[in-house]
Order: sequence, then C-alpha cells, then structure tokens
Amino acid sequence: MPDSLFENAAFMRHALDAIPSMVLVTDEDARILYRNLAARELLAGEKIYGMRVGEVMHCVHSTDVPAGCGRGPRCADCIVRRSVNAALSGQAFRRERTDITVTMRGKTLAVPALVSSSPFTFSEKLHALLVIEDISELAELRALLPICSSCKKIRTEDGSWEKVEVYIRAHVPEVNLSHGLCPDCARKLYPSHSD
Repeated sequence: MPDSLFENAAFMRHALDAIPSMVLVTDEDARILYRNLAARELLAGEKIYGMRVGEVMHCVHSTDVPAGCGRGPRCADCIVRRSVNAALSGQAFRRERTDITVTMRGKTLAVPALVSSSPFTFSEKLHALLVIEDISELAELRALLPICSSCKKIRTEDGSWEKVEVYIRAHVPEVNLSHGLCPDCARKLYPSHSD
C-alpha cells in the first residue's frame, strides 16, 4: 500500500512533505518505503515502493548486473548507497556532493546533487532518511560564463551575445533584477552630484 509507513502518523507525513527536496525513507537495501511530496512529484507511479533508489531514479549502473541496484561493481562507490549504509550504522551523512548519472528518454544525464542521510527509527525499526537535493541550477550558475571584457555581454550556447540582464532573466527566472549605480559610475556619469 503506497505511503503506508506513516499511515497513522499525519504529523510525520506533513513534516516530510513540507521539505522542498526529495526525501525518501529506505530500508537497509535502499528500498523505498516512503517518499515525500517533492519525491512523489519527481518519481511518479505506484511501483516505486519496495524498489531500490537506483532503479527508481534510472541510475545507469542499476542494470550493470542482473541482481540490480546495489549489486554491481560500481555500487560500492555510490554516494546514495554509502549514505544509506552510514545512516543504518547510526551515522549522519551531510550534504555530500555528487553527480547522479541517470538515463531518461534514451539520454544519459549527470544530475548534480547533494545527498544527506540520517538514521531514523519509526515503529521500533531503523530506517534511513535520505535527502537528495537537485543543485542543477546552482551548478549552472557556478559554471564559467563567457563574458565580453568590454561590453559585459554573455555568450550563449548558440554563440550569440546577450546583455547580462537578458541572460539572467532567461536562465534564472525567479530572480528579480533592479538597477542602480556603483559609486565609481556615479562619479563618472554625474560628477557634479557625487561627493
């Protein structure tokens, strides 16, 4: 039954659903027992419960061996696996940076993420509380942007040049821009009004 882990714990469901990042509660084999609202929006479908995280997230290594996620030669280095193991050993795992390599619609993508986990006891059973933060937008912003050293326009992927304001509005829509003058420009443009 989907979401049955917290069937009688409405506060727990509401608390986890309020977290904007993907939160999964897993067992010792990284099988998903519960997912919060953010995870339900990203990982839709009824067959998710009881499946391993790598299978659900379409990890490219989840099919390396017939036994599936967690059994292949590369799984020992998987941060998601290591974080679940750490949590079930009683240790917290805090915001470890990784690229989760997934296959979607025939394309292989490296999704930058921060992975955290902590031990979580519920109904006298130990679980791993796994948080996966998608930091794709942050990684894009931190990437090197080619900018003209004279006019300060930014070169886009297609080779055209855009004003900084236009580029930021197109790539970071939740940012509101305002304009002002730095002290140097104020003195240069309005010398009689500057002190």
